Amino acid sequence: MCIQIHSTVPTCKYTNKQHIIADRLRLTSSPLVRACLGEFMGTIILMIFGSGVLAQVILGDHGKHAHGTFISISMGWGFAVYMAVMFSGQCGSGHCNPAVTLAAAVVGKLPFRRIPFYTFFQVLGAFLGSLVVFALYREKITEYANLHDNGKLLVNSTGGIFVTNPSASHLTCFLDQILGTALLTAGAFAITDPNGWKLPDYLHPLHLAFMVYAIVGCFALNAGAALNPARDLGPRLMIFMFGNINRGSNSTCTWSKYFFSVCGPIVSLKILQIFRI
Repeated sequence: MCIQIHSTVPTCKYTNKQHIIADRLRLTSSPLVRACLGEFMGTIILMIFGSGVLAQVILGDHGKHAHGTFISISMGWGFAVYMAVMFSGQCGSGHCNPAVTLAAAVVGKLPFRRIPFYTFFQVLGAFLGSLVVFALYREKITEYANLHDNGKLLVNSTGGIFVTNPSASHLTCFLDQILGTALLTAGAFAITDPNGWKLPDYLHPLHLAFMVYAIVGCFALNAGAALNPARDLGPRLMIFMFGNINRGSNSTCTWSKYFFSVCGPIVSLKILQIFRI
């Protein structure tokens, strides 16, 4: 049905043209490109909210007028996942996490050829999302560093806004990452399983948010509860390029934990796939 302005000028052609432009922007002819853009935008949103809450809690006041607590961090990351899945789920898989992408491919839910594309855009999204937060809070970061760290930007201090800082042995990091990512992926699998609780699709992001809230609240002490290789690698590349942040002394298993966080979800999904009814 045509809409007319002042009952004289039909706008059908204009409306159709707008739809054509919108379809081209959505790239509907390429499901892979749409999915990659969804992962890209979703991971940007994930990092903006996640690093944003960390910045507010770390850089803000810690006294009577504190800007947040660890509960704020857990809830912030939970609803960062909520917003990320809301943004990316309609375009693609809504993973925003290379470990989940790899696990989905291993259990046959995603073609293996898509893994490099998804992973690249997830890391790029994490890089840009953390860069946005870094630019927004740069003055406060510098102010905090001058006050507490002799003017240095340390990865185990202000760098903690963007990257995780393991503070335990390799074995503990191994167990921590295996358990955390396994719980995350197994929980996501259970929430979205059409043969399970049969939750409506629109409730999936909310349940995922509360699950991440619980995992971060319970398993962040040893290794920061990264749960996501892109969430840590992208910001690490960002601060290496733009932040001039020193390594510090408390990063014992920073790189080896990537293997652990990829292994966990694969193992958990395989077990669930074998034993689920």
